[in-house]
Amino acid sequence: MDPLTFPMLAGTILSEAVRFLFDRASAVLDRRAGRVPVEEPEEGPRQGEQLLVRPAELTDARIERITQAHGALRVYLSRPSLLQSEDTELRDLLGVLRRDLEEIYGRQLPFGDEQKEHRPGVEVSQHADLVNNKQVGVRSRGITERGRVRVVQEAGTIGETGEQVGLEIEGTIG
Repeated sequence: MDPLTFPMLAGTILSEAVRFLFDRASAVLDRRAGRVPVEEPEEGPRQGEQLLVRPAELTDARIERITQAHGALRVYLSRPSLLQSEDTELRDLLGVLRRDLEEIYGRQLPFGDEQKEHRPGVEVSQHADLVNNKQVGVRSRGITERGRVRVVQEAGTIGETGEQVGLEIEGTIG
């Protein structure tokens, strides 16, 4: 599955996932705007669990994507008949929003049966203002069917001799 694709969910579960991500986006935007202190925890997906925002992850580009997704989800929430699990545009939107929120919270936000499934793997998040040499997210010989890899890389500038590689197969994952 594409790392930004949201899992196939239907009915009430899809509606709950949209509401959860909309609420998390609202909370992040409130913290970024100063309406709520950034360090104030919020309720996580499981009872008693708390989510903490990592202020360094509140980049302008990320906040812009979250703001746009928040507006789009507002339409879906006001018109529940538009929530269709086959809607690839919605699933892509949810996938990108989820990735941004996971970066901000520094943890996964699983949905549906993803919570039950444990898959060996690697997650890498790299942020650099300038890459003048080589920045590699993962080196692996291969990935088994059960393995998973998630690499998020951002670079302000990649210099003339710089190279940014998300995955370089040299060792086995999974």
